[in-house]
Amino acid sequence: MNIRFSDDLLSDLRAIAGALRLLFLFGLGIILLFLIFYWDALCSRPFIEAGPTELVQTLFLVLSTALFFLEAHRRREMRGALVLTGGFIGCMLIREQDYFLDIISHGCWKWPALALTFSCLTYAFTRLRATISALACFVRWRYFPVLLVGIVIVLAYSRLFGMGILWDVLIPEEGSRMAKNAMEESSELLGYMFILASALLLRFEKH
Repeated sequence: MNIRFSDDLLSDLRAIAGALRLLFLFGLGIILLFLIFYWDALCSRPFIEAGPTELVQTLFLVLSTALFFLEAHRRREMRGALVLTGGFIGCMLIREQDYFLDIISHGCWKWPALALTFSCLTYAFTRLRATISALACFVRWRYFPVLLVGIVIVLAYSRLFGMGILWDVLIPEEGSRMAKNAMEESSELLGYMFILASALLLRFEKH
């Protein structure tokens, strides 16, 4: 069979190869999450605030926040959108540290989160027209759905399927609390992986 390697064919092959590469990387990511889950499950106190899952969640959020703010500096056409995204992920990072910040005072996490929110919103609204253009550019970005999937998993899926009332019915013994924590924390970790993946795709794609 004679196939001419035209520019269109090469472009199609590159697109297919890119999708397969992304599938392979996400597969490796899922294996990594399983290993972290298994490590946490073997701990004497599984899925606590200072356990392996929570620590990796924090690492993912730190990297994601830093990458989005870095790309805001690098990509002028998306700057306002990436500042807002970095601020949003940064607030998620602060919220994840509530266990440690509560040592200072109960609900202490709200104040740095509010300060970050106010700073990012002020930046966006003082450049409102540019921010709207940046948001439009960002949502048209081909990997934007990866970020959306991560946010939906963290804010909706992990909350709904980590509800205590559900696990009390399924596992009426004392183990329901552990099962609830395992489900919620592992789901959050999956969502944070998608968020970090979107930040890495933004950082390393050809621009």
